[in-house]
Amino acid sequence: MSKKIIINNLAVNYYERAGADGAPTLLFLHGWRSAGAVWQKLTEKLPNYNIYAPDFPGFGQSEAPKKNFTVGDYAGLVDGFIKKLGLNKVNIIGHSFGGRVAIKLAAKNPFYLDKLILADSAGVRQFSFSLMLKKIVAKTVSPIFQLKITQGARRIIYQKLSADDYLAAPDRRQTFLNIINEDLTPLLGKIKAPTLLIWGGDDKETPLNQARVMERSVPGSKLVVLKNAGHYGFLDQPEEFVKNLIDFINEK
Repeated sequence: MSKKIIINNLAVNYYERAGADGAPTLLFLHGWRSAGAVWQKLTEKLPNYNIYAPDFPGFGQSEAPKKNFTVGDYAGLVDGFIKKLGLNKVNIIGHSFGGRVAIKLAAKNPFYLDKLILADSAGVRQFSFSLMLKKIVAKTVSPIFQLKITQGARRIIYQKLSADDYLAAPDRRQTFLNIINEDLTPLLGKIKAPTLLIWGGDDKETPLNQARVMERSVPGSKLVVLKNAGHYGFLDQPEEFVKNLIDFINEK
């Protein structure tokens, strides 16, 4: 069921499905350029759970932010969402960018957080030549491309640098830069909630070496690697993903 709620003066769309009485609550956070509906096929395999899957502001059917957001702004919005709905003992599942938001939130150890599941999560910033080029182009070349004569050249250069996320959301470009420029590695050691890392073994967007960093940094965390799965491991191997998710949530 799709619903709307006002959080921090923004109209936020979210999907909700009630489970059995006393069943665990699962909150799913989607990735960049995605929406809460991306979790639908997966959540159909979790019929007994209380499910919530919001669209982040600016994505899906949620209202766009009125300013350039940071990871902290998105985390604050999720915090407001949970508190406004009165959710407790929440298991947060964050994919990619949604994992960034989950890390930022979990590092504050809110009272309502039960367990944390990071699926092919972003947040660990490691040296990447292509990423460095993206940032250089975004920060220093963009003003030149305000001229109409250079519009085509701008698109070609960004595409060559694989900066699809930057190009695809022109109204959120500064937000995108705010997000990728923040390294969340220092926050990982502050997370106290039991944490499961589920990773596609063939993930090229957030490679497995980043999962290893998280595994070493988050106290007591556990890493599960899905074979024949990429960045969207929960779509590539849904049965295996759900099995590991349920086993982890049911652990005492």
